[in-house]
Amino acid sequence: MPTVTSPLSMLSGVMGIRAVATALVLAVALAGCSSTDTGAGPGQLDPTTSPPAPSEQSQIYSAALHHLILVDNPFATAPTPVGYVYLVDGPASRSSEMLIVADGLQFDADLKNEITAQAVDLPPVEFVAEPQLRARSARLGLTGVDNDGVIVGLAPVERQDDGTVHVGAGLWCGIDCGLGLTYVLDHADGQWAVTGTTGPVSIS
Repeated sequence: MPTVTSPLSMLSGVMGIRAVATALVLAVALAGCSSTDTGAGPGQLDPTTSPPAPSEQSQIYSAALHHLILVDNPFATAPTPVGYVYLVDGPASRSSEMLIVADGLQFDADLKNEITAQAVDLPPVEFVAEPQLRARSARLGLTGVDNDGVIVGLAPVERQDDGTVHVGAGLWCGIDCGLGLTYVLDHADGQWAVTGTTGPVSIS
């Protein structure tokens, strides 16, 4: 007598096949989700890539600026009472003589951005093409510049045969508040630092 398969048995078989197929699809999907893509996709930052180091010139100027504001200026106390640093926008070759006027082209935007980024522990730094507009020469002490600020000039970097560099620096903050000198900087342990001065020092 021929075997007759009931509709219920056929339905159970079909459902079993579908269940197996669904399980296989789910397993493949889960395997895909569990894989980790360690590569950086388009528009993503590679976590192994660090930002480029600031230029050597900006590091030298930053070291000189820090020493001038935090160590050598006439009001160098901690915390500094200086409210603003107005940095002459361009090399001022006679800064050490307290003639703080740019006599070269303005600093390029990258250099200014790098100096500003390294000055987070200083009062706000603003580059000025006409520093005399910030001066109030009739005032005494740390009131001769807008916002209790100081006007600073930095001379071009002069490289020496022994590997050090010289940078003339000048600071003016009133008729009885000024300093001009030339810093000696050396590169050690991966950074530039002021190690002393050379030549005359002007104080007002």
